[in-house]
Amino acid sequence: MSYFSYRKSLGKLSRDRDKESKALSKLVQEAKKLGGRAKADEVYQAESFGLESIDEKISLLRTRYLINRAEKKSLPLPPMNEEDGFLETGRITGSWYLTNKGITEVRSLIRKDTREILEIFSKWVSILIGLIGAITGLVAVIRR
Repeated sequence: MSYFSYRKSLGKLSRDRDKESKALSKLVQEAKKLGGRAKADEVYQAESFGLESIDEKISLLRTRYLINRAEKKSLPLPPMNEEDGFLETGRITGSWYLTNKGITEVRSLIRKDTREILEIFSKWVSILIGLIGAITGLVAVIRR
């Protein structure tokens, strides 16, 4: 999954979540006016299924994206299980997705790998710039 398709899908799900949240908020406010706080809580519990479903889809999308990035870089992923706190099962969809702890761990692995690649690249660039400078100086001395 590319970054752009991930961002596009995430944006669509975020818009869907905002619409669902506004609709739910409106229902809760109406119930609160008619029946008080208890009725509002009851309506929220009954109608929040769609919102939780979208939240799980967002978590699943993030999980797929991060694991896909790590696999493309051939990074060893930490053991993914619920006991370690890296994965969680969704209540609505039943899918497995990364918890905040798991997201943090996978992102730190990706950042560490990227940092190592940039360090190697920057060493070679500095050597190349030094060689270009030396060659330029040598050409200038020879031409005089």
